[in-house]
Amino acid sequence: MAAEEAPEIREDVVEEKKKVTILERTEEAVRMEIAGEDHTLLALLTSALLDDPQVDIATYSIPETLQSNPILYVKMKAGDPLEAVKTALSALAAAFEEFEQKYKAAIV
Repeated sequence: MAAEEAPEIREDVVEEKKKVTILERTEEAVRMEIAGEDHTLLALLTSALLDDPQVDIATYSIPETLQSNPILYVKMKAGDPLEAVKTALSALAAAFEEFEQKYKAAIV
């Protein structure tokens, strides 16, 4: 039996996974660029962030609609802004999974 070869790690594939660039970070705020996304994700994400009572401001801008990546800005009343973003993304992922399960159950 031949030994299995380890999968090749391609730099171009790894680079594609880097979607978030922190542009500015303080203790209470973060400004980040999210590559390859648009209003579809950012509108939901800012809404989920604003559901967090510790979030003071959650907004985004897309400087040039057809050529730019959105810039997300989050300012906290208290707590870590990156943790708030992670928590909001986790909540969205859970909601999407729940929707998918209910949809599949409904069409069977």
